[in-house]
Amino acid sequence: MNKILTVIVPMYNMEQYIEECLQSLVVDNAEELLEVIVVNDGSTDTSSRLAHSFNDKQPNVFKVIDKANGHYGSCINTGLASASGKYVKVLDADDYFNSPDFNDYLKLLTTCDADMVITDWAKTTIKGKPYRFRRYPEFYGKTFKIEELSPIGKFRSILMHAITYRTEMLHKMGYHQPEGVCYTDDVWRFTPLTAVKTVTFYPKSIYCYRTGREGQSMDHSVMMRNAKHYLVVANHKLDIWEQVKDKVSPEVYAQMENQLIYNEGYTLKFGLVYNSIPNATLIQLDERIKKLCPEIYDDVAHCSKFTFSSYNYIAEWRKNRSEYRFPKSWKFLININDFILVMTEKYKYLFH
Repeated sequence: MNKILTVIVPMYNMEQYIEECLQSLVVDNAEELLEVIVVNDGSTDTSSRLAHSFNDKQPNVFKVIDKANGHYGSCINTGLASASGKYVKVLDADDYFNSPDFNDYLKLLTTCDADMVITDWAKTTIKGKPYRFRRYPEFYGKTFKIEELSPIGKFRSILMHAITYRTEMLHKMGYHQPEGVCYTDDVWRFTPLTAVKTVTFYPKSIYCYRTGREGQSMDHSVMMRNAKHYLVVANHKLDIWEQVKDKVSPEVYAQMENQLIYNEGYTLKFGLVYNSIPNATLIQLDERIKKLCPEIYDDVAHCSKFTFSSYNYIAEWRKNRSEYRFPKSWKFLININDFILVMTEKYKYLFH
């Protein structure tokens, strides 16, 4: 029979974690129900060899595609092009699945017809110990129209770790992620909203998201270096928004706008607070938001995530965008705050 689930594993220099990742997919129903596509993004360590060893042992389950480096989005695009499962889910190579519940999840998908399936998930320490769970008990055992869920804040904030999509839906819409940049996993929870009609929930944790790894894309220092990647993702999502905003329901429209608030907000934050993006480029993005999404233009400036203490720097910047300079006094406090956040993340495993 055809496979029920395709798991795409983007991989770049993950020799320390890839075996644990792939081993978590070795479950009872794998031969019959599971397809795993490991996309090796030009790794220079032993990651590819380790992944191929799983292909050698279970060729009916594991497939390895070796390609030149093109960043995360290129891995998703490559994997999706080859995906044959009824559903498709992404698993980063430094993370893993909760195997016992994943085995049951595969069985569930055999009888599921929803466009989008949401599961609980867990954050883990660098050593792989779960310490925080994201659960959605109010939705368990039900299937919803997306218009019923879109106004609910808890659903709006769902991340890629929780999401499984019906593969045919993604193929039909020609789903594509930007290539050559990081943080395109955010597109995974944005663009498909234009095609999703029904959503169902599975009441167990599947995805285990490892935090605190040095060099991780969400590591603070890495985010500073890659700030321009946020800009690319923000403009890509605006491109999609421009194409679909007159075609989606009011509820989905509002949910997509909510995501755009955070995309522009974080991009402006990196540019204004950390000087990681040229001011002229920030002005171009801000003008584009004002033209395409006037409803959220003010919301970006007043969102609590993009103020520091009582200082509303986006609103202050907009008063005189060409001359604005982030105050040194606030910058000193932010540096202290960032240091505390980095240390907390790095040594979190000591407290769990």
